[in-house]
Amino acid sequence: MDSSSSSSSVTITKEEFNAFHKFERDLFTRVVISLRQDIRLSFEVMCFLIYLEKSVFMSNLIYNLVSLPDLLINTVVDEVVMCLRCLSYESFPTFLASLRNIDSLSIPWIRRMTRHNFTLGFIHQKREDILIEMKKHFKSICCPAFEDICVRFQMHNKEKMYTSRHFLWAQQATTNHAGAGTSNVEGQQVTAEERTIFLTFSKGYPISKEEVYAYFTRRFGDIVEAIHMGGVGGKDQALYARMVLRSAAKIPEIVSDDEGCRTKFTINGKHVKARKFIPNYKSFNNLPYPSFGFSL
Repeated sequence: MDSSSSSSSVTITKEEFNAFHKFERDLFTRVVISLRQDIRLSFEVMCFLIYLEKSVFMSNLIYNLVSLPDLLINTVVDEVVMCLRCLSYESFPTFLASLRNIDSLSIPWIRRMTRHNFTLGFIHQKREDILIEMKKHFKSICCPAFEDICVRFQMHNKEKMYTSRHFLWAQQATTNHAGAGTSNVEGQQVTAEERTIFLTFSKGYPISKEEVYAYFTRRFGDIVEAIHMGGVGGKDQALYARMVLRSAAKIPEIVSDDEGCRTKFTINGKHVKARKFIPNYKSFNNLPYPSFGFSL
């Protein structure tokens, strides 16, 4: 038997495969758990980063990203999302026309890491090649390497959803038993997750729960039920927040961009991005993940 036949008969176990892609798995977990990104979007982000690592010979890209704090990973994700948005347009001028301001074109991290060779214009020129490579990486790396992670988080989110609904039902039953006025019909029918706005503080300036509450209450009225700060970075700074509204009907007033970009706000000079919170279990149920069409 020649060496080629011998090598072709070698079988790689699932454990060995996952170990080989440990850093990809670690980064995917960080993006989904710490940054609470939608699973479908997280797959697309990982496929693009793997493309960068392999196409421009950045052999330690994923390894280096895993060592970064959540705040910087969030910045990288924002830049990759802009690249994905660019790839979703067949016409580059149409993509440019869709942007609300020219600052959105800035992808400094990606430009720096690719020695200023990668701009959005260059990425769009290589659109077909990039999409082909991303699909290849999805099938050969991302799908098999992240499968168990997605299953684990689906189960976790289903348990969380059940607990949330159970709490709302118990709370409503207590209110009705006490005879306290009219019942909150939406509270019975809409979970807290479906009334939630996801806020990210990507510029790195510390912002407090009180500042967030005061700003949105002053601008939109008494709409905030709760604010949960999370993703602690340097000096105990929150990197994101989940803002639960009293009514899901208020979400379009805050997140008004239908084209997939996050709505931007400035709170006391600090930049805040808002989008509708998308529970991970909803994305998981829409397999296969990336359409590369795109879903952004």
